[in-house]
Amino acid sequence: MGKLRHPAGGGLLVAPLLLVCVVACGGDEGGSPPVSPSASASASKSPPSDSPSPSDSEQGEKAEGLATYRAYWDEVEKAYAKNSVEGTDIRKVSVGPARLAVEQSVQSTRENGQAVKGGPRTTKLAVTEADLDRDVPKVRLSGCLDVSEWVIYREDTGDPVPQPDDRLTKYVVTALLEKWPDGWVVTKSEPHQDTPC
Repeated sequence: MGKLRHPAGGGLLVAPLLLVCVVACGGDEGGSPPVSPSASASASKSPPSDSPSPSDSEQGEKAEGLATYRAYWDEVEKAYAKNSVEGTDIRKVSVGPARLAVEQSVQSTRENGQAVKGGPRTTKLAVTEADLDRDVPKVRLSGCLDVSEWVIYREDTGDPVPQPDDRLTKYVVTALLEKWPDGWVVTKSEPHQDTPC
């Protein structure tokens, strides 16, 4: 995961630029209606015509993962806007290193007397790998994170915190999501702040 960069004065420069995540998505798995005992023999030989094919099911899981990822960024933006994870759903949509990174970064921003205006945008999102036939399904995502409208400023003066001239504002992000009993969650997120997109 990328490291936080600090200016000479010790203030946090790129705290909100660290995270990629996912929001828990549930969904009605659907299914076919109950089959009467007399029809069960024929039903077991051929699937009902309205049941999803394996490829439809896989595409649905991938779509849920992508939707969760987008929703996660909504929660990250809320946390930075409030300078706190309290009152957000970040704890519902992320776990482990992904959650810890958000919590620590928001806390560091607050402790350094800084706040954040605006928000990130994710584009070019794609599932790069899916391992859905396991006890805990997983997907890996890749996309482009645009932080050009995410401005870090000093709370006491309202002045923007200076950023390095060579700082990328659009860079690649990757994430690992797992489907837990309550839905998809981000378990790991990695900004690739040296890889433009």
